[in-house]
Amino acid sequence: AELGKDKIRVNVVNPDAVISGSNIWSNGWAEGRAKAYGITVEELPAYYANRTLLGEIIEPDDIANACFAFVGGLLGKSTGNVLNVDGGVANAFVR
Repeated sequence: AELGKDKIRVNVVNPDAVISGSNIWSNGWAEGRAKAYGITVEELPAYYANRTLLGEIIEPDDIANACFAFVGGLLGKSTGNVLNVDGGVANAFVR
């Protein structure tokens, strides 16, 4: 609230697991997630897609587009927002 007087906007992009182009899958993380879910590493993209309402996986461009929505000028009067980019993970809905 104290930043508003200086026209500083604070917004959040809240993604689900980014399936490709992310270092999160390295160093054994993918293997650990697959083991926790009882699936193979190759099945992870489908697993993440199937848990969303839209049946979509999240890619780096999806996150970039969400960031651009805040900084590209169309949402210049928006602040204090959380933009979920997760394909609709119902358990993650902001309440």
